Amino acid sequence: MTPTEIFRRLPAGEADALLSWFAAHDRNAYRSCTSMLATRRKLRPVFVERKPRPERNLWIKDALSKAPNADLALETLQIWTLGHNEALVCEFLDALSIPHNGKGLIDDLPAEPGEEVVKAAFEKIVAAHPAISVFVYLHLFCGMSPDGWPVLKGLLAEDNRLSPEALFSKS
Repeated sequence: MTPTEIFRRLPAGEADALLSWFAAHDRNAYRSCTSMLATRRKLRPVFVERKPRPERNLWIKDALSKAPNADLALETLQIWTLGHNEALVCEFLDALSIPHNGKGLIDDLPAEPGEEVVKAAFEKIVAAHPAISVFVYLHLFCGMSPDGWPVLKGLLAEDNRLSPEALFSKS
């Protein structure tokens, strides 16, 4: 699932929580994203900035669900994932023995480890973290390489705990 598809399917409450976290923890990036989205829709940024935050976040969610804004959707989800879900990211990378900077950033994505290692890492984070967070992170992770990791992609496709139908039934 692409970042725009995630925003398209994300329930309004989840999107508001994600975007409110984004606004509180990276105000400059949130403002820049809002301004760029306004410009792309030929609106003055101040028009969007004056909206109440819940209304603004719904507008941003809608804008980030459109293909022309795929770059901003990806960047927004990456910032949220690495900031709000740092423990999840680090646990997954540690379980896979992938070196990182302690905050979840890696230099190079290695080839997919063995099936059992991937399954164990998958189960570890699914059991310990909110399903939406795991879903978003693993889809972003799979998008890091052109071919993705087949075992991980299979787990995402088959696991009912992370199915779009179960997670996004409120949309």
